[in-house]
Amino acid sequence: MENKVILCFIFLCILCQDECFAYFQKNLSSNSQFSVITIGPVQKELYSAFGHSGIRHRDDSLGVNSFYNYGLFDFDQPNFYINFLNGKLLYMVGKFDYGSVERYYISENRFIKEQVLNLSNSQKNDLYYYLENNIKNENKYYLYNYVNNNCATKIRDILENILGQDIIYNKESSDSSIRNLMDLYLDEQMWGDLGIDICLGSEIDIKSDNYSSMFLPDFLFNSFAEAKLADGNELILNTIEIDSNNVKSTRNLFSPLNVFLFLLIITLIITFREFKYELRYKYFDLLLFTITGLVGFLIIYLWFFTDHLSSNNYNIIWATPLNFIIPFITNSKRFKKALHYYMLYYSSSLIVLLILWDLLPQEFNNSLIVVILILIIRSFALFMNNLSMENFLESCENLQKWFSC
Repeated sequence: MENKVILCFIFLCILCQDECFAYFQKNLSSNSQFSVITIGPVQKELYSAFGHSGIRHRDDSLGVNSFYNYGLFDFDQPNFYINFLNGKLLYMVGKFDYGSVERYYISENRFIKEQVLNLSNSQKNDLYYYLENNIKNENKYYLYNYVNNNCATKIRDILENILGQDIIYNKESSDSSIRNLMDLYLDEQMWGDLGIDICLGSEIDIKSDNYSSMFLPDFLFNSFAEAKLADGNELILNTIEIDSNNVKSTRNLFSPLNVFLFLLIITLIITFREFKYELRYKYFDLLLFTITGLVGFLIIYLWFFTDHLSSNNYNIIWATPLNFIIPFITNSKRFKKALHYYMLYYSSSLIVLLILWDLLPQEFNNSLIVVILILIIRSFALFMNNLSMENFLESCENLQKWFSC
């Protein structure tokens, strides 16, 4: 009979484990404190260039010193690279010893800022329960988005979930767009900056405010520092900072602008030689138009078939998928006339793009100006190389009609 009672008790505990956990977790001591941890950026990798955020739970009387990290991903998860390409990458939260985390980031010369949250005992209990429930295997994964759902915005959203409408932010607007805010951290990640500017569309060129800028850990820190509670008290009780010795590296000579300028010089030389010596550098055009055509296919894919912020991408004007077929029809008599018209209109479109560079609703990477100049030169060269006087006059007439429209 006694064994049956014990078995029944164990069975009831299994059925009611969440309720039991909720009961026992209420026993946080009065010394418990929760903090938002902001970790400075480091330029080792693109994903670490923006910094990091996490939540610390400290209770010396219970020997607790934990760090909840929402910035974890697993290369071994099924279809990792496909999910990354499609903007459907799963991140997860994990719980670690804070001392080990702090030592690791200090070893990387990254600053650490701790903001102790002004929470009541019941709010601390609610936050603790939420975090502990969140790290369970069935709850720890979330769909990552670099602007709307990342390690920083998760903390903002969690605190809003716990505190409700009690957090009052400074709602001051900004003249900076999401892209501008990203650029602040990419001085040493110039190729990464170029990739972002090519792949992401005008969605990230909207003006930001304090709330939307919290996807960046530094801006989350600043917003929390200014935030108040509904009762008029500050959200942050006090701030502790550990400075870093992080020194900015010198600018890399192998930057996109320098590489593209070098290619522009090569383009001018081979184009001059073509016209002077009646040569054809077809392999240069093969690389140039094939690569820009493939970039165009990538833009189309990201725009229409993924969850990335890649819609309304005006880079499609210069990186058009049609470029991919140009090298294969250059010497074709069948497509000679079509090639004439395409090169004329394509080079004209590029010139218009340069004229409207600062007027379009999307901000372009300035190094692309050099790429567009290269494309204009080679497009015009291809147009002129196979052009008869009759076709030239006809093309000029059609171009005049096109501009008049």
